[in-house]
Amino acid sequence: MKKILFSTLMIVLSMNLIGCKNDDLSSSNSNSTNNSLNSSSSKREELPTEDDKIHLIVLAGQSGARGKALVNDLNSKLKVTNYDVDIIADGLVMEALDNIPLSIDESINITPLKPGFGDYPSEFGPELGIGQTLASRYPKYDEKYKSVVVKYTACGSTFLDHWYSESSYLDDEISSYLNIEQVRENKNGDMCGPLTNNLYQLIDHTIELLENEGYEVVLDGVSFVHGEQDAKYDDNMLIYEKALTYFINDIRNYVGDNNLPFVITEALTNSAKYSNKLREIQNRVAKEVENTSIISNYDLYTNVFEPWHFGANSNIELGNRIAAEIISHNDTRIIDSIDEEIINVPYGTIVDLPQYLNGTFDNGYSGLFKVEEYTTLYDPNILGEQEVYFTSKTGDGLIENSFLVNVTNCAYIDGKINEYDNCKINKLPNDFGEVKVIEGDDGIYISASINDTDIWTDGENWSKGDMGQKDNNDDFRVYITSSSAMERMTYCLSSANLLRVYDKGVSLNSDDYALISNNLLFKKQLKDYQFRVVTNGIVNDKDNESNGLVFELFISYLDLGVSSSDDLKLCFEYNNITFSEEKSSNSIYLTSNNNLYESCEEHDECYINIDDLL
Repeated sequence: MKKILFSTLMIVLSMNLIGCKNDDLSSSNSNSTNNSLNSSSSKREELPTEDDKIHLIVLAGQSGARGKALVNDLNSKLKVTNYDVDIIADGLVMEALDNIPLSIDESINITPLKPGFGDYPSEFGPELGIGQTLASRYPKYDEKYKSVVVKYTACGSTFLDHWYSESSYLDDEISSYLNIEQVRENKNGDMCGPLTNNLYQLIDHTIELLENEGYEVVLDGVSFVHGEQDAKYDDNMLIYEKALTYFINDIRNYVGDNNLPFVITEALTNSAKYSNKLREIQNRVAKEVENTSIISNYDLYTNVFEPWHFGANSNIELGNRIAAEIISHNDTRIIDSIDEEIINVPYGTIVDLPQYLNGTFDNGYSGLFKVEEYTTLYDPNILGEQEVYFTSKTGDGLIENSFLVNVTNCAYIDGKINEYDNCKINKLPNDFGEVKVIEGDDGIYISASINDTDIWTDGENWSKGDMGQKDNNDDFRVYITSSSAMERMTYCLSSANLLRVYDKGVSLNSDDYALISNNLLFKKQLKDYQFRVVTNGIVNDKDNESNGLVFELFISYLDLGVSSSDDLKLCFEYNNITFSEEKSSNSIYLTSNNNLYESCEEHDECYINIDDLL
C-alpha cells in the first residue's frame, strides 16, 4: 500500500503531462511549426471548435510572483520552451524600488514562454505552471497567439509603498500610512502606487499589441502572489486588508470588468512577524470579495535553501492551480477522462479532498481542472477503497465524475494532526509538548505539539552557514537509526518550515561546511519525504506573543535504507531559541533518559525503541 499521496502535486509532476497531449508527452517539446497536435486542416477539423480570442492571465506581486525558484532544479522536460503559450514580462529587482520608472518599457514584446523570467535568468516563478494549464485549454495549433501570461512583478514590494490603488489613496483611514513619494496618475486621472500604475500600463500595452495584429483579446483573470514583505511590519499590516480589497476592485474597474476573476495565493512563509495574520486576511478577503479565490499552500514547499519563496516543483504546481482556478469561470473544454491515481486518506478523520484534479480533455491534452463541489464523501471509519463523486464546470456544463480514495492507517501531512488523537502521548519534559508516532506501510509519521510562547523563525540568515537554521530558529530534531547511535540519520525541521536531513553519523556540532555538504536535501538524495510546520500567533517578537507550534514529518523507510519499522530507535530534541537580552539556545530532549547527557544524539542509551512510542 502506498503512503498518502493527497494533492495533485506529486501525481502531476511525476507524470509531466500537464498541458500536454497524452501521446506526445509535451506540447512544449516541439517547435512552433510542429506542435504536439498535428496542425493540418484534416486533423484540425476533427477537433472541437476553438474560439478566436487571445486569452490573457495576469500574474502580479512581489518576489513570490517574480520567482526565486531555480531553473536548475527543473528536470529536462520542464526546461523546454512552451510554444503553445506566450508571455510578456516586466518588473523590478528589489534594489530598483527607490526609483521606479514612470512607465513600462514599451519595447518589450510578446515571446514564447520558457524558464528564466524570474528575478534573474537562472530563476522562474508560477508562470511556467500557468502556461502548462493554459496550453491544455488553448493550444495554438497553427495560430500565432492563443494565450499570454502578462507578468508584472517586483521583489520586496509592498502595498504601503508600491501597490496601493486609487481607492486606498482616497481613503482617509489608510492614506496617511501610504508612501506617496512615487505616487502616479493613471490614464484615467486617478492617483495610485507606482507599481499599480505600471501594471495597468503593461495590461494596456499587451492588449494594444494584440489588437494591432487584428486579434480579439479577453482578460481571463488576475493572480496576486504577495504579502510576505508587508507581514514584517506593523503599519503595513494595519492597512493590508483594506488595501487588498481596494486593489481587487480597482483593477476590475480599470479594465471594465466588475466580475473579473481574481486569485490570491496563500502566503507560504513562517518567517515574517505577522505571517499568520496575513494568511487570515488573505482567506477572509477571498471569502468576502465576490469572484475572488485563494490557492491554499498546504502541500507546497519553499526552496530547500531559504524560507520565503516557493521551490521549483511547488512553483509549477502553484501556477497550474492559478490557471485552473481562473479558467474554471469559463471553461469550454470537455473532460474525456480523470487521470488521478487512488488517493490515500487517513483512518478516523475527514481531511479536505483536493480542489484540483488532473484530466484529459477533448483536444487530447492533459491539465488541471477545478473541482466545484464534492457531492459525496468517504467514511473515514471504514478501511479500504471508496468512490467519491464531484462536479466540475466544462463545455458540457456542470458534470459529475468520480475517483477512488483509499482509507489507510497512515497520516496526512498537513499540520492538523487530528489522525494522531488516539496515539500514545510521549511527553517532553516540563510539559513543554508532546510527540506522537504512527507506524505506516512505507515509513513513520511523527507529530510534535510544542508549547512555545516565543517562536523564532529567522528568515534573514538563510544564506549563512547551513541556512542559519541551527542557531536562529526553533528546531525540532529526530535522530533515528536501525542499528547504533553512530549510524543515526538526523532530521531537523525548523519553525521556518525548512527541513534539513543529515547523512548517517553526521553530528549537529559539525562545522557549517560539514553540515552543508552532508545535507541530503541539498544533495537531492532523498527519495520520499513530507513535512509541515504550523505556527500560531505572532513570531519573532520579544514580547512572547506566540501561541505554540506544530511539527509534522514523514520519514520513509526508503530513505532510511530499511524495509520496515522493525528495530528502529528514535531520540527527539526541541532546540528552543529564546530571547532576553540576546538569543540563546536551550535543548529539550525526549529520550529513554532525559538527564543522561547534555547531548544525546551519539549515545545508544538515549534512544527509544519505536514499539515503546506507539
